[in-house]
Amino acid sequence: MSVLISLSSIDDAFIDIAALGIVRLGVPGLSPVGSESGLPRIAVFVANWHEEDVLGKMVEGNLRRITDPAVSLFLGVYPNDTGTLRVAKELEAKYPDRVQVIVNTLDGPTSKGQMLNEMFNQVFSRNDCPDIAVLHDSEDVIDPRTFRIYAEYARNGYDFIQVPVFSLNRGRNAHVASTYMDEFAERHTREMVVRNAVGAMIPSAGVGTALTKKLVRHFVRERGMVLLSGTVTEDYILGVEAKRAGFKSAFAAVSADETRGFDFVATREFFPRTLAASVKQKTRWIYGINFEAMRKLGWEGDLWDKYFFMRDRKGMITNFLPPILLTLLLLYAVGLLSADAMPIEWERIFHVSLVLNSISAFMRYVFRIFANHQVYGEYDPIGVAVRWPVALYINMMAVFGAWKIFLGESNFGTKPIVWSKTAHELPEDFMAARR
Repeated sequence: MSVLISLSSIDDAFIDIAALGIVRLGVPGLSPVGSESGLPRIAVFVANWHEEDVLGKMVEGNLRRITDPAVSLFLGVYPNDTGTLRVAKELEAKYPDRVQVIVNTLDGPTSKGQMLNEMFNQVFSRNDCPDIAVLHDSEDVIDPRTFRIYAEYARNGYDFIQVPVFSLNRGRNAHVASTYMDEFAERHTREMVVRNAVGAMIPSAGVGTALTKKLVRHFVRERGMVLLSGTVTEDYILGVEAKRAGFKSAFAAVSADETRGFDFVATREFFPRTLAASVKQKTRWIYGINFEAMRKLGWEGDLWDKYFFMRDRKGMITNFLPPILLTLLLLYAVGLLSADAMPIEWERIFHVSLVLNSISAFMRYVFRIFANHQVYGEYDPIGVAVRWPVALYINMMAVFGAWKIFLGESNFGTKPIVWSKTAHELPEDFMAARR
Protein backbone atom coordinates (compact mmCIF):
# COMPACT_ATOMS: atom_id res chain seq x y z
CA MET A 1 0.00 0.00 0.00
CA SER A 2 2.80 2.39 0.83
CA VAL A 3 4.52 1.77 -2.51
CA LEU A 4 1.26 2.18 -4.45
CA ILE A 5 0.66 5.51 -2.71
CA SER A 6 4.24 6.52 -3.60
CA LEU A 7 3.59 5.83 -7.29
CA SER A 8 0.34 7.79 -7.16
CA SER A 9 2.11 10.64 -5.36
CA ILE A 10 4.76 10.89 -8.07
CA ASP A 11 1.92 11.23 -10.58
CA ASP A 12 0.34 14.00 -8.47
CA ALA A 13 3.68 15.78 -8.09
CA PHE A 14 4.07 15.90 -11.88
CA ILE A 15 0.75 17.79 -12.15
CA ASP A 16 1.77 20.21 -9.40
CA ILE A 17 5.13 20.98 -11.01
CA ALA A 18 3.59 21.29 -14.48
CA ALA A 19 0.93 23.68 -13.17
CA LEU A 20 3.60 25.94 -11.68
CA GLY A 21 5.12 26.39 -15.13
CA ILE A 22 1.91 27.30 -16.95
CA VAL A 23 1.08 30.93 -17.63
CA ARG A 24 -2.67 31.30 -18.24
CA LEU A 25 -2.75 33.65 -21.21
CA GLY A 26 -6.07 32.45 -22.63
CA VAL A 27 -7.00 32.80 -26.28
CA PRO A 28 -5.43 35.50 -28.49
CA GLY A 29 -7.90 38.34 -28.95
CA LEU A 30 -9.88 37.53 -25.82
CA SER A 31 -11.76 40.66 -24.77
CA PRO A 32 -11.31 41.86 -21.19
CA VAL A 33 -13.89 40.64 -18.71
CA GLY A 34 -16.76 43.10 -18.76
CA SER A 35 -16.33 44.07 -22.42
CA GLU A 36 -19.42 45.72 -23.89
CA SER A 37 -19.33 43.89 -27.23
CA GLY A 38 -22.62 42.12 -28.03
CA LEU A 39 -23.24 38.53 -26.99
CA PRO A 40 -24.62 35.86 -29.30
CA ARG A 41 -27.87 34.19 -28.25
CA ILE A 42 -27.11 31.94 -25.31
CA ALA A 43 -29.48 29.37 -23.78
CA VAL A 44 -28.90 28.16 -20.21
CA PHE A 45 -30.27 24.60 -19.98
CA VAL A 46 -31.49 23.45 -16.54
CA ALA A 47 -32.80 19.89 -16.23
CA ASN A 48 -35.21 19.44 -13.29
CA TRP A 49 -36.83 16.69 -11.26
CA HIS A 50 -38.73 17.70 -8.11
CA GLU A 51 -37.02 21.09 -7.86
CA GLU A 52 -40.12 23.12 -6.98
CA ASP A 53 -38.57 24.23 -3.67
CA VAL A 54 -35.46 25.82 -5.22
CA LEU A 55 -36.20 26.52 -8.89
CA GLY A 56 -37.95 29.87 -8.41
CA LYS A 57 -35.19 31.24 -6.19
CA MET A 58 -32.49 29.99 -8.56
CA VAL A 59 -34.08 31.50 -11.68
CA GLU A 60 -34.95 34.86 -10.13
CA GLY A 61 -31.64 35.13 -8.32
CA ASN A 62 -29.65 34.45 -11.46
CA LEU A 63 -31.77 36.72 -13.66
CA ARG A 64 -30.96 39.58 -11.30
CA ARG A 65 -27.27 38.83 -11.87
CA ILE A 66 -27.50 38.23 -15.64
CA THR A 67 -28.77 41.47 -17.13
CA ASP A 68 -27.88 40.81 -20.78
CA PRO A 69 -31.10 40.00 -22.70
CA ALA A 70 -29.15 37.71 -25.06
CA VAL A 71 -29.07 35.10 -22.25
CA SER A 72 -32.24 33.07 -21.61
CA LEU A 73 -33.02 30.21 -19.24
CA PHE A 74 -34.59 27.02 -20.62
CA LEU A 75 -36.19 24.87 -17.91
CA GLY A 76 -36.63 21.17 -18.63
CA VAL A 77 -39.49 19.56 -16.66
CA TYR A 78 -41.47 16.31 -16.70
CA PRO A 79 -45.24 16.26 -17.30
CA ASN A 80 -45.78 14.15 -14.16
CA ASP A 81 -43.66 16.46 -11.95
CA THR A 82 -46.58 18.80 -11.36
CA GLY A 83 -44.91 20.86 -8.62
CA THR A 84 -41.86 21.79 -10.69
CA LEU A 85 -43.98 22.23 -13.82
CA ARG A 86 -46.23 24.71 -12.00
CA VAL A 87 -43.26 26.77 -10.73
CA ALA A 88 -41.59 26.72 -14.15
CA LYS A 89 -44.75 27.90 -15.91
CA GLU A 90 -45.16 30.73 -13.39
CA LEU A 91 -41.57 31.83 -14.08
CA GLU A 92 -42.18 31.67 -17.84
CA ALA A 93 -45.27 33.87 -17.48
CA LYS A 94 -43.41 36.33 -15.27
CA TYR A 95 -40.31 36.54 -17.51
CA PRO A 96 -41.60 35.73 -21.02
CA ASP A 97 -38.51 37.13 -22.75
CA ARG A 98 -35.98 35.37 -20.50
CA VAL A 99 -37.51 32.02 -19.49
CA GLN A 100 -38.83 29.13 -21.60
CA VAL A 101 -40.22 25.81 -20.37
CA ILE A 102 -39.43 22.57 -22.19
CA VAL A 103 -41.77 19.72 -21.24
CA ASN A 104 -40.35 16.23 -21.67
CA THR A 105 -42.34 13.84 -23.86
CA LEU A 106 -41.71 11.12 -21.25
CA ASP A 107 -42.78 10.87 -17.62
CA GLY A 108 -39.94 11.13 -15.12
CA PRO A 109 -37.59 10.38 -13.80
CA THR A 110 -35.61 9.12 -16.77
CA SER A 111 -32.04 10.43 -16.56
CA LYS A 112 -30.43 13.82 -16.69
CA GLY A 113 -28.96 12.89 -20.08
CA GLN A 114 -32.37 11.99 -21.52
CA MET A 115 -33.89 15.22 -20.23
CA LEU A 116 -31.11 17.34 -21.72
CA ASN A 117 -31.36 15.45 -25.02
CA GLU A 118 -35.08 16.22 -25.13
CA MET A 119 -34.26 19.87 -24.58
CA PHE A 120 -31.56 19.86 -27.26
CA ASN A 121 -33.89 18.21 -29.77
CA GLN A 122 -36.78 20.60 -29.15
CA VAL A 123 -34.70 23.80 -29.03
CA PHE A 124 -32.14 23.14 -31.76
CA SER A 125 -34.68 21.85 -34.27
CA ARG A 126 -35.93 25.44 -34.58
CA ASN A 127 -34.63 27.84 -37.21
CA ASP A 128 -34.16 30.54 -34.58
CA CYS A 129 -32.22 28.32 -32.17
CA PRO A 130 -29.57 29.86 -29.89
CA ASP A 131 -25.90 30.02 -30.84
CA ILE A 132 -24.59 28.51 -27.59
CA ALA A 133 -26.12 26.19 -24.99
CA VAL A 134 -24.78 26.23 -21.42
CA LEU A 135 -25.44 23.41 -18.94
CA HIS A 136 -26.40 24.31 -15.38
CA ASP A 137 -28.18 22.79 -12.38
CA SER A 138 -30.92 24.26 -10.23
CA GLU A 139 -28.51 25.01 -7.35
CA ASP A 140 -25.99 27.02 -9.39
CA VAL A 141 -25.00 30.62 -8.80
CA ILE A 142 -24.08 31.69 -12.33
CA ASP A 143 -21.29 34.21 -12.82
CA PRO A 144 -22.58 36.64 -15.50
CA ARG A 145 -19.01 37.07 -16.77
CA THR A 146 -18.95 33.45 -17.98
CA PHE A 147 -21.09 34.31 -21.00
CA ARG A 148 -18.49 36.75 -22.27
CA ILE A 149 -15.88 33.99 -21.91
CA TYR A 150 -18.01 31.46 -23.81
CA ALA A 151 -18.65 33.94 -26.60
CA GLU A 152 -15.00 34.90 -27.02
CA TYR A 153 -13.76 31.30 -26.98
CA ALA A 154 -16.44 30.35 -29.50
CA ARG A 155 -15.35 33.21 -31.77
CA ASN A 156 -11.84 31.78 -31.61
CA GLY A 157 -12.95 28.36 -32.87
CA TYR A 158 -13.74 26.47 -29.65
CA ASP A 159 -16.97 24.47 -29.56
CA PHE A 160 -16.72 22.92 -26.07
CA ILE A 161 -15.85 25.33 -23.25
CA GLN A 162 -15.71 24.51 -19.54
CA VAL A 163 -15.23 27.18 -16.87
CA PRO A 164 -14.09 26.38 -13.32
CA VAL A 165 -16.64 25.21 -10.75
CA PHE A 166 -16.12 26.05 -7.08
CA SER A 167 -18.01 25.52 -3.87
CA LEU A 168 -19.41 28.56 -2.15
CA ASN A 169 -17.70 29.14 1.18
CA ARG A 170 -19.37 26.94 3.79
CA GLY A 171 -17.54 28.40 6.80
CA ARG A 172 -15.14 26.73 9.17
CA ASN A 173 -17.53 24.32 10.90
CA ALA A 174 -19.12 22.66 7.85
CA HIS A 175 -16.36 20.06 7.60
CA VAL A 176 -18.10 17.76 5.11
CA ALA A 177 -19.35 20.44 2.71
CA SER A 178 -16.06 22.32 2.89
CA THR A 179 -14.11 19.33 1.56
CA TYR A 180 -15.52 20.31 -1.85
CA MET A 181 -13.94 23.75 -1.44
CA ASP A 182 -10.50 22.22 -1.17
CA GLU A 183 -10.93 19.55 -3.84
CA PHE A 184 -12.49 21.72 -6.53
CA ALA A 185 -10.08 24.58 -5.85
CA GLU A 186 -7.14 22.24 -6.30
CA ARG A 187 -8.51 20.43 -9.35
CA HIS A 188 -9.76 23.48 -11.24
CA THR A 189 -6.76 25.72 -10.62
CA ARG A 190 -4.16 23.03 -11.31
CA GLU A 191 -5.08 19.74 -12.99
CA MET A 192 -7.62 21.14 -15.44
CA VAL A 193 -5.22 23.93 -16.35
CA VAL A 194 -2.56 21.32 -17.16
CA ARG A 195 -5.03 19.31 -19.25
CA ASN A 196 -5.87 22.40 -21.25
CA ALA A 197 -2.21 23.33 -21.75
CA VAL A 198 -1.19 19.92 -23.15
CA GLY A 199 -4.28 19.53 -25.35
CA ALA A 200 -5.81 16.61 -23.47
CA MET A 201 -9.55 15.95 -23.46
CA ILE A 202 -11.54 18.32 -21.22
CA PRO A 203 -14.30 16.54 -19.28
CA SER A 204 -17.45 18.50 -18.55
CA ALA A 205 -18.18 19.24 -14.90
CA GLY A 206 -21.91 19.03 -15.71
CA VAL A 207 -22.34 22.74 -15.00
CA GLY A 208 -20.59 25.74 -16.48
CA THR A 209 -20.21 23.83 -19.76
CA ALA A 210 -20.87 25.62 -23.06
CA LEU A 211 -21.63 23.85 -26.34
CA THR A 212 -21.86 25.69 -29.65
CA LYS A 213 -24.73 25.16 -32.07
CA LYS A 214 -22.24 23.49 -34.43
CA LEU A 215 -21.33 20.83 -31.85
CA VAL A 216 -24.93 20.22 -30.74
CA ARG A 217 -26.21 19.78 -34.28
CA HIS A 218 -23.29 17.49 -35.15
CA PHE A 219 -24.23 14.98 -32.42
CA VAL A 220 -27.96 15.27 -33.13
CA ARG A 221 -27.28 14.60 -36.82
CA GLU A 222 -24.81 11.76 -36.23
CA ARG A 223 -26.66 9.79 -33.54
CA GLY A 224 -29.91 11.58 -32.75
CA MET A 225 -28.76 12.74 -29.32
CA VAL A 226 -26.09 14.93 -27.77
CA LEU A 227 -25.57 13.07 -24.49
CA LEU A 228 -25.52 9.32 -23.99
CA SER A 229 -28.79 8.46 -22.21
CA GLY A 230 -28.82 5.95 -19.39
CA THR A 231 -25.50 7.08 -17.94
CA VAL A 232 -24.78 8.95 -14.71
CA THR A 233 -21.80 10.94 -15.98
CA GLU A 234 -23.01 11.73 -19.48
CA ASP A 235 -21.36 15.15 -19.23
CA TYR A 236 -17.90 13.66 -18.59
CA ILE A 237 -18.36 11.33 -21.57
CA LEU A 238 -19.46 14.21 -23.82
CA GLY A 239 -16.21 16.08 -23.16
CA VAL A 240 -14.20 13.10 -24.37
CA GLU A 241 -16.48 12.53 -27.37
CA ALA A 242 -16.22 16.18 -28.43
CA LYS A 243 -12.45 15.88 -28.82
CA ARG A 244 -12.75 12.51 -30.58
CA ALA A 245 -15.18 14.08 -33.06
CA GLY A 246 -12.58 16.72 -33.94
CA PHE A 247 -14.01 19.70 -32.03
CA LYS A 248 -11.73 22.10 -30.17
CA SER A 249 -12.19 22.07 -26.40
CA ALA A 250 -10.97 24.48 -23.75
CA PHE A 251 -10.85 24.82 -20.00
CA ALA A 252 -11.24 28.58 -19.57
CA ALA A 253 -9.48 29.39 -16.29
CA VAL A 254 -9.88 33.15 -16.63
CA SER A 255 -9.65 35.51 -13.67
CA ALA A 256 -10.15 39.24 -13.28
CA ASP A 257 -6.70 39.47 -11.69
CA GLU A 258 -4.99 37.40 -14.39
CA THR A 259 -1.40 37.79 -13.22
CA ARG A 260 -2.14 36.53 -9.71
CA GLY A 261 -5.00 34.14 -10.52
CA PHE A 262 -7.60 35.71 -8.22
CA ASP A 263 -11.35 36.31 -8.74
CA PHE A 264 -11.95 33.45 -11.15
CA VAL A 265 -14.82 33.65 -13.62
CA ALA A 266 -16.56 30.49 -12.42
CA THR A 267 -19.79 28.73 -11.50
CA ARG A 268 -20.37 28.45 -7.78
CA GLU A 269 -22.77 26.36 -5.74
CA PHE A 270 -23.33 24.69 -2.40
CA PHE A 271 -22.38 21.02 -2.16
CA PRO A 272 -23.86 18.46 0.28
CA ARG A 273 -23.52 19.24 3.97
CA THR A 274 -24.12 15.78 5.47
CA LEU A 275 -21.81 12.77 5.33
CA ALA A 276 -24.47 10.48 3.84
CA ALA A 277 -25.40 12.94 1.07
CA SER A 278 -21.75 13.54 0.18
CA VAL A 279 -20.96 9.83 -0.01
CA LYS A 280 -24.06 9.27 -2.15
CA GLN A 281 -23.12 12.04 -4.59
CA LYS A 282 -19.48 11.01 -4.89
CA THR A 283 -20.45 7.35 -5.28
CA ARG A 284 -22.38 8.34 -8.41
CA TRP A 285 -19.46 10.38 -9.74
CA ILE A 286 -16.89 7.67 -9.10
CA TYR A 287 -19.05 4.92 -10.56
CA GLY A 288 -19.72 6.98 -13.68
CA ILE A 289 -16.12 8.06 -14.32
CA ASN A 290 -14.24 4.97 -13.15
CA PHE A 291 -16.55 2.19 -14.30
CA GLU A 292 -19.30 3.32 -16.67
CA ALA A 293 -17.20 5.77 -18.71
CA MET A 294 -14.30 3.33 -18.90
CA ARG A 295 -16.58 0.67 -20.35
CA LYS A 296 -18.15 3.03 -22.88
CA LEU A 297 -15.05 5.02 -23.86
CA GLY A 298 -12.20 2.54 -23.46
CA TRP A 299 -8.69 4.00 -23.62
CA GLU A 300 -8.73 5.47 -27.13
CA GLY A 301 -6.88 8.76 -27.54
CA ASP A 302 -3.45 10.29 -27.78
CA LEU A 303 -0.76 9.81 -25.13
CA TRP A 304 -2.02 12.69 -22.98
CA ASP A 305 -5.59 11.38 -23.13
CA LYS A 306 -4.43 7.95 -21.96
CA TYR A 307 -2.44 9.52 -19.15
CA PHE A 308 -5.41 11.52 -17.89
CA PHE A 309 -7.72 8.51 -18.28
CA MET A 310 -5.33 6.76 -15.92
CA ARG A 311 -5.48 9.69 -13.48
CA ASP A 312 -9.28 9.80 -13.62
CA ARG A 313 -9.61 6.07 -13.06
CA LYS A 314 -6.88 5.28 -10.56
CA GLY A 315 -9.23 6.40 -7.78
CA MET A 316 -11.08 3.07 -7.91
CA ILE A 317 -8.00 1.66 -6.14
CA THR A 318 -6.04 4.57 -4.67
CA ASN A 319 -8.98 6.04 -2.72
CA PHE A 320 -8.93 2.91 -0.56
CA LEU A 321 -5.25 3.21 0.29
CA PRO A 322 -4.67 6.29 2.50
CA PRO A 323 -7.22 5.50 5.26
CA ILE A 324 -6.10 1.87 5.45
CA LEU A 325 -2.40 2.76 5.38
CA LEU A 326 -2.85 5.43 8.05
CA THR A 327 -4.56 2.85 10.26
CA LEU A 328 -1.74 0.34 9.73
CA LEU A 329 0.90 3.00 10.40
CA LEU A 330 -0.82 3.91 13.65
CA LEU A 331 -0.74 0.27 14.71
CA TYR A 332 2.90 0.11 13.60
CA ALA A 333 3.77 3.24 15.62
CA VAL A 334 2.28 1.88 18.87
CA GLY A 335 3.95 -1.50 18.43
CA LEU A 336 0.92 -3.61 17.52
CA LEU A 337 2.43 -4.28 14.08
CA SER A 338 6.08 -5.05 13.47
CA ALA A 339 8.37 -5.01 10.45
CA ASP A 340 10.69 -7.61 11.98
CA ALA A 341 9.40 -10.41 9.76
CA MET A 342 9.90 -8.31 6.62
CA PRO A 343 12.89 -9.25 4.42
CA ILE A 344 15.66 -6.67 4.82
CA GLU A 345 15.45 -5.47 1.19
CA TRP A 346 11.68 -5.00 1.54
CA GLU A 347 12.16 -3.11 4.79
CA ARG A 348 14.49 -0.64 3.05
CA ILE A 349 11.91 -0.08 0.30
CA PHE A 350 9.22 0.32 2.93
CA HIS A 351 11.09 3.03 4.82
CA VAL A 352 12.07 4.89 1.63
CA SER A 353 8.41 4.75 0.60
CA LEU A 354 7.29 6.15 3.96
CA VAL A 355 9.73 9.07 3.64
CA LEU A 356 8.56 9.75 0.08
CA ASN A 357 4.92 9.61 1.16
CA SER A 358 5.57 12.02 4.03
CA ILE A 359 7.19 14.52 1.67
CA SER A 360 4.39 14.09 -0.86
CA ALA A 361 1.70 14.56 1.80
CA PHE A 362 3.34 17.80 2.93
CA MET A 363 3.54 19.03 -0.69
CA ARG A 364 -0.10 18.14 -1.25
CA TYR A 365 -1.04 20.03 1.89
CA VAL A 366 0.88 23.16 0.82
CA PHE A 367 -0.54 23.11 -2.73
CA ARG A 368 -4.06 22.66 -1.37
CA ILE A 369 -3.64 25.66 0.94
CA PHE A 370 -2.37 27.73 -1.98
CA ALA A 371 -5.24 26.65 -4.28
CA ASN A 372 -7.75 27.46 -1.55
CA HIS A 373 -6.18 30.90 -1.18
CA GLN A 374 -6.45 31.55 -4.93
CA VAL A 375 -10.19 30.86 -4.92
CA TYR A 376 -11.30 32.15 -1.50
CA GLY A 377 -8.72 34.87 -0.86
CA GLU A 378 -7.45 33.61 2.49
CA TYR A 379 -4.97 31.09 3.84
CA ASP A 380 -6.64 28.38 5.94
CA PRO A 381 -3.96 25.82 6.95
CA ILE A 382 -5.91 24.60 9.98
CA GLY A 383 -9.16 24.17 8.04
CA VAL A 384 -7.42 22.28 5.24
CA ALA A 385 -5.75 19.98 7.78
CA VAL A 386 -9.05 19.27 9.58
CA ARG A 387 -11.00 18.63 6.37
CA TRP A 388 -8.42 16.38 4.72
CA PRO A 389 -9.10 13.19 6.75
CA VAL A 390 -12.85 13.81 6.34
CA ALA A 391 -12.36 13.89 2.56
CA LEU A 392 -10.26 10.71 2.66
CA TYR A 393 -13.03 8.89 4.50
CA ILE A 394 -15.77 10.17 2.17
CA ASN A 395 -13.79 9.18 -0.93
CA MET A 396 -13.04 5.72 0.45
CA MET A 397 -16.71 5.05 1.24
CA ALA A 398 -17.75 6.41 -2.15
CA VAL A 399 -15.36 4.06 -3.96
CA PHE A 400 -16.70 1.18 -1.90
CA GLY A 401 -20.24 2.15 -2.95
CA ALA A 402 -19.18 2.49 -6.60
CA TRP A 403 -17.72 -1.03 -6.57
CA LYS A 404 -21.01 -2.32 -5.09
CA ILE A 405 -22.98 -0.66 -7.90
CA PHE A 406 -20.60 -2.01 -10.53
CA LEU A 407 -20.75 -5.58 -9.23
CA GLY A 408 -24.45 -5.52 -8.33
CA GLU A 409 -27.00 -2.97 -9.56
CA SER A 410 -25.30 -2.24 -12.90
CA ASN A 411 -24.31 -5.87 -13.63
CA PHE A 412 -20.67 -4.93 -14.38
CA GLY A 413 -21.64 -1.64 -15.99
CA THR A 414 -24.01 -3.17 -18.55
CA LYS A 415 -27.29 -1.83 -17.07
CA PRO A 416 -28.21 1.82 -16.37
CA ILE A 417 -28.73 2.77 -12.74
CA VAL A 418 -31.46 5.00 -11.30
CA TRP A 419 -31.01 8.80 -11.54
CA SER A 420 -29.90 9.58 -8.00
CA LYS A 421 -31.11 13.07 -7.09
CA THR A 422 -29.13 15.27 -4.69
CA ALA A 423 -31.02 17.65 -2.40
CA HIS A 424 -30.15 21.23 -3.36
CA GLU A 425 -29.42 24.27 -1.22
CA LEU A 426 -29.19 27.88 -2.36
CA PRO A 427 -27.58 31.00 -0.83
CA GLU A 428 -29.87 33.58 0.74
CA ASP A 429 -28.39 36.47 -1.24
CA PHE A 430 -27.56 35.68 -4.88
CA MET A 431 -26.10 39.10 -5.56
CA ALA A 432 -23.52 38.70 -2.78
CA ALA A 433 -22.67 35.06 -3.58
CA ARG A 434 -19.22 35.34 -5.12
CA ARG A 435 -17.07 33.04 -2.96
